[in-house]
This record gives sequence, C-alpha cells and structure tokens, in this order.
Amino acid sequence: MPTENHSGRGDCGDVIEAVYLYLDNECSEDRRAVIRRHLEECSPCLAEYGIEQEVRTLVHRCCSQERAPENVRDQLREKLAALDKVGDSVLQGERAVEHNEA
Repeated sequence: MPTENHSGRGDCGDVIEAVYLYLDNECSEDRRAVIRRHLEECSPCLAEYGIEQEVRTLVHRCCSQERAPENVRDQLREKLAALDKVGDSVLQGERAVEHNEA
C-alpha cells in the first residue's frame, strides 16, 4: 500500500500513525517538532490530525474515570518507548538525508 506525501516533507502515513503519540506527549521533543512542522505544512494531514484530536478528546471525556490495570499500563509504556525509538531512528534518517541534500 503506497503512502501519500502531500507536503513534500516526509511520509504522511508515518505522521498520521504518530499523531496519538504526539497528542499524548509520548514521543521525544525532536519527533514532536518533526510532526508539528509536517502538520503545519500539510493541510490533508492537518485535517486528519484534527479528526484524531477530536476522537482523542471524546475518548478521554468518556473514559477519564477508568484506569487500566498497572500491568497493562506497564506494557503500554514499553510499547510506546519502543515506538518512540523507531520514530527517533526515522528522524535521524531524515536528518541525514537533509544533510546530504544540503
């Protein structure tokens, strides 16, 4: 399945997949900056982000009183940390490409 690239700056699919991490402040500051910059420059992704943000707000409002068991929370933290590492390696690759193009 090909991914779209509306802005000419990175893979839109990767950005949309990372939107929840961005919304929950669960990724590095560098990754957040890359996502934020992409959303500022790519209106289709920004529209998708807006929908994701509304869904996130709705889920939070409906489920904010419930708390996941600690073992589930630990597993989720581990998976998010692993995803963040993948995102950081993608960011490093993007920087290397930008450096080589400069």
